[in-house]
Amino acid sequence: MFGPDNVGPVVPNPMHQLKMYRWRGSRNRWHRISPDRDNGEADIPPSTIEFVSWNVDFNAPMPAQRMETTLRHLEEVVFKCRDGEAPEPCVVLLQEVHAINGLEVILNDPWVREHFFVTPADRNKWPEDTLYGNVTMVDKSIPVVDAYILEFGLSSMQRTGVIVDIRLGAPSPHEHDVILRVINTHLESLSQGNDVRPEQLKLLSKFLKGPGVRGGIIAGDMNPVGPKDAAAPGLLGLQDAWKKGDTDERGFTWGKQPPHERFPAARFDKILYLPKKGYRVDEPRRIGVGLKVVGDRLPGGLWTSDHYGLWTKVHILR
Repeated sequence: MFGPDNVGPVVPNPMHQLKMYRWRGSRNRWHRISPDRDNGEADIPPSTIEFVSWNVDFNAPMPAQRMETTLRHLEEVVFKCRDGEAPEPCVVLLQEVHAINGLEVILNDPWVREHFFVTPADRNKWPEDTLYGNVTMVDKSIPVVDAYILEFGLSSMQRTGVIVDIRLGAPSPHEHDVILRVINTHLESLSQGNDVRPEQLKLLSKFLKGPGVRGGIIAGDMNPVGPKDAAAPGLLGLQDAWKKGDTDERGFTWGKQPPHERFPAARFDKILYLPKKGYRVDEPRRIGVGLKVVGDRLPGGLWTSDHYGLWTKVHILR
């Protein structure tokens, strides 16, 4: 099969349905939820949510301990939950979750079990034999409509986009529901990905323009190290939530923990959205700056991730 004008073969991008899972203490297991029931614990969907994206680095030592530290930082510092209480309505997008030690920590965490829907809850939903993947967590006050995973055909690194549709409420006087699409992604890394990253982002952007959704957000590790990466979002009609450009060090999210020997620090992680759709995405701030795993056997500590995370708020306006 060839593309337009027979310029080359069409590479398929497999897409699979995902289920959202919630913890059932009475059954002592994660249980698939049904979108038409068992979904969303608030009577009225929220109109404002907190939003986090964070590459948690699968490759560094002690992935389980680092994931535990990441979750406690989210719970206690980012969302300011005390004694295991529920966060405000929020969505958490994690990239590079270790397929065994990272995912297991998430699924066994009491705070996550009590307050979040999770997808995927099984490493087998990621591409075959992958060592890491993306996980999306949705606070239980937010109804989830649907979920999918898109596998990039043009990827030698088994990269994906996890797509979750959430139901939010428009504030008074509008008072109707809005379906917002949230895409959690990790684009191709390094210079060998220079040609495919814009194509991966282009493919994801099409899903924000699909029927039945009010636009949405693409967030994650964009790996923008090539000559086409800076312009790619704008060419696709996407708005960057960060307004200060790629050279402002206050926006850098990678290359500081620790400084890299070969590559300079840069703004790898981004929150992109389809503008003029009746919602607002605040300018993000960095989280996890300086965060380390500490212990008697770790003099000086161990960086929790080589990336900072991003936190923002999303507001439905109409």
